[in-house]
Amino acid sequence: MKLDAISVGKPKEMEWEGRKFITSIYKTPVSAPVQVSHNNIEGDQQSDLKLHGGLTRPVSVYPSEYYEFWKKELDTNDLPWGYFGENLNISGGVFEQDIQVGDRFAIGTVEFEALQPRFPCYKLAMKMGDSKWIKLFLDSGKTGFYFGVVKEGIIAPGDEVNLIHKEKNSISIQDITKLFFIDKSNKPLLERAINTRRLTPSWKEYFQKAIASNRSKN
Repeated sequence: MKLDAISVGKPKEMEWEGRKFITSIYKTPVSAPVQVSHNNIEGDQQSDLKLHGGLTRPVSVYPSEYYEFWKKELDTNDLPWGYFGENLNISGGVFEQDIQVGDRFAIGTVEFEALQPRFPCYKLAMKMGDSKWIKLFLDSGKTGFYFGVVKEGIIAPGDEVNLIHKEKNSISIQDITKLFFIDKSNKPLLERAINTRRLTPSWKEYFQKAIASNRSKN
């Protein structure tokens, strides 16, 4: 696997549909090595810390292969890395259905851990100029995910990406998305989720409430 691009961005004020807000969805690829800390990447700054950043969502990842799909959908050949607001574009096999919560990857001198899916918000719709874009992005199944940072260090475009730990008895990134949007009453999958060792506390709490809600309906 290969790190094709690293993209970063600072908060900026935008206006859409009569509303002003701060967003960091506009990312620009970098050409030099960057420092990665537990909270973010050098040169990058999250705007909404409720939905981005922190120890569980510091680095967003998007498979490079998806860009060919979106080029066709958008009828364009001009789609720069980081276009969807992600930090890292990786090719060679980091798809949501294959990545388990707790899987660890070495890139440069940094050790990353897959933690949770990334869901698009209205700011992506704003960038695309279409309020329907969020649903389109979700329906595609090509949403990406978040890395946590286990070991700080330096990464650079072109670095190899190596899977160094495959978590056992875990749940895939795709299955979390499935439970959240599609199959909220899938008891076996819900049980698997809350028993996943490296699932974040907020997700465990959410799924525990889903189980309790399903029981009350039966």
